[in-house]
Amino acid sequence: MRVLHLLTVLFLLLPSLTGCLGEDESETMSGTPTVPGVPIPDLTAPNQFGEDITISDMEGTMLVVLLNAGGWCPPCERSAENSTALIEEMEAIDDRYNVSFVEVLHSNDDGEPANQTYALNWSLEHNTSHHILHSQLASDYAGDNLGPGFPTYIIVDLDGLQRLKVSYMNGITAEDVQEQYEIYLSEQASSSTPA
Repeated sequence: MRVLHLLTVLFLLLPSLTGCLGEDESETMSGTPTVPGVPIPDLTAPNQFGEDITISDMEGTMLVVLLNAGGWCPPCERSAENSTALIEEMEAIDDRYNVSFVEVLHSNDDGEPANQTYALNWSLEHNTSHHILHSQLASDYAGDNLGPGFPTYIIVDLDGLQRLKVSYMNGITAEDVQEQYEIYLSEQASSSTPA
């Protein structure tokens, strides 16, 4: 009986330690998976204020895309709560590049695609300062580009190419973005050097 109780507790704690998988993992992994070094798939979807935001419009900045789920995913809530601090750290660490951050909200608390009211309440509840995209399109985009689970962070370079994908609560740091920028610069320098 003790073993069963221990296993139950571990099962309940596991998502908060790692991340949240969708109800059907094969469904969240469907579509065209993102691959480092290839362009980030584009998306135009409404943000929490009803304004259409297009991911490709952020080209020319170091972009972080956070694929997140709703309140059913405790690590997603913590990632949303910490996003403003992460953005501030990314902006402060290096003035050679501008930073963009967008959160694509996969679902609401019931697992359904988030609507504007839910996205606005999510933004207010977690005191966010960035765009939170929602809609069926945003839900599909998050599901199609997700790593092993929610939350998933994708760092995108100035040319719109994916650099790093991490699926873990608070999975990236400002230093990760800076490191990817340095790699980007070295690749640019080596490609422009005559042979």
